[in-house]
Amino acid sequence: MATIVLRSVKGSPLTIAEADANFDNLNTEVGTKLTASTYTAADVLTKIKTVDGVGSGLDADLLDGLSTSSSDTSGNTVVTRSSGNFSAGTITAALVGNVTGNVTGNLTGTVTGNATNVSGVVAINNGGTGATTESAARTALGLGTMATQAANNVTITGGSVTLTSALAIASGGTAATTVIQARTNLGLTIGSDIQPFSNNLTSIAAVTTHGIFVKNSAGTAITRSIDAGTNISVTNANGVDGNPTITGTTTPTVDYIVKQGANGSGDIGQSANRFAVIYGTSTSARYADLAEKYTTDQEYEPGTVIVVASAGDAEGTASYTTGQRVLGVVSTNPAFIMNDELDGQAIALRGRVPVKVIGPIRKGQPLICNQDGKGIHGDTNNSFAISLETNEEHSVKLVECVIL
Repeated sequence: MATIVLRSVKGSPLTIAEADANFDNLNTEVGTKLTASTYTAADVLTKIKTVDGVGSGLDADLLDGLSTSSSDTSGNTVVTRSSGNFSAGTITAALVGNVTGNVTGNLTGTVTGNATNVSGVVAINNGGTGATTESAARTALGLGTMATQAANNVTITGGSVTLTSALAIASGGTAATTVIQARTNLGLTIGSDIQPFSNNLTSIAAVTTHGIFVKNSAGTAITRSIDAGTNISVTNANGVDGNPTITGTTTPTVDYIVKQGANGSGDIGQSANRFAVIYGTSTSARYADLAEKYTTDQEYEPGTVIVVASAGDAEGTASYTTGQRVLGVVSTNPAFIMNDELDGQAIALRGRVPVKVIGPIRKGQPLICNQDGKGIHGDTNNSFAISLETNEEHSVKLVECVIL
C-alpha cells in the first residue's frame, strides 16, 4: 500500500517534495487497483480458489453443496472421527498402495499383494481355501492324509500312485516305464534269470499222480511210464524212486533191424569200440577203394604213392625212383580195410582213389611212380593206375585215378 505523509502527523506544513511524493504514491496505488466492474462473483471465486492450505483462513459449512458427517449418512460428505475412523456403506474405488486396518464386509474386486489377519472365509474361487481351519481347508481342497505326512515317512493304503517319471532302483523302483526296460535295468532275462509264464507248467502243477510228465494233443499234462518190450526190461519205469533203467538181453532175438532217418545215415558200433565179427552180406559201401594195413617208415599224406621198402622194419615207403613197382597209394576214404587191427596205414590196392600227380595228365592215360611218392604219366609194365580226369597243371595236385 502507498505511503502518504500527512501534515497532521508531521505537525508542520509539507514541503513541495513531500507533496510531490504523496501524489506519485497515490498515482501508483490507484494505477494498480481494479475497477469495480471487475469484482464479479466469478472473479472473486477465482481469487479464492488460488488460496488453499493451512492458514488460508477459509471455512465453510458445505463442501460441494454437501454437509459433512463422520457417520454413515446418505447425502453427507464423509469425514473422520476423533479416532481417525469413518463410516460408510460401500466404498467403490481403485485403491493403489497399502491398506492398513480392518476390512469388515464383502470385498468385490481384485486384491494384489499380501493380506494378513483376514477374519472370515475366503472362497476357493477367490484364491482362498473356503475354510477357517487347516483340517477343513484340506477337506475343501480335496487333500487326504498325504498332505500331513513327512516326505520321508509316507504310508499309502489302497489306491494308486501315478509318477511323472520313472522311480529309481535306489528308491525301490525299476527306473523304467516299460516291462521290457524294467527287466533290463534289473538284470533279469526271461528263460535265464526268471521263468516265463507257461501254460504247460500250470497244467503240470494240476497233476496229482506220479510219473513221467507228458502233454497230450489237447494240451493237458498227464503221467506216463516206460513199458518193457521184447528182449528189454525196465527198472523204475515211472522214475519216482530213481532214474528209469532200460536193460537189453545179451542175446536179443530179432527178425530184422529197421533203421530210421535219412538214407546213408546211422552207424553200427563206434570207431574206437568196434564189434569183433559181423556175419552178414554187404550190398554196398560208402567209399571207393579196397585197402590193407601196411607199416610205413613215416606217416604219409593221402594220395602218396607207396612202394615196398628195401631196408628197415617198415613194409612200405614213398616211391623214390621213376618206374618202380608200386605197392599201392595211401587211401583217403577206404571202402574196406583188410587187417584193420594191425599197425600201419591203409594202402589202397584196388579201386578209385586220389593220387598225387606231377605234370600234366589226361583222362585215360596210365601212370607210373616218380620220386617223392608221386605219380607221373607213363606207359610201362609197371603202370599202376589210370587217370579218370584231365589236369594240365605242371605242379603237384591230387588226381582221381583207378588202381589197377
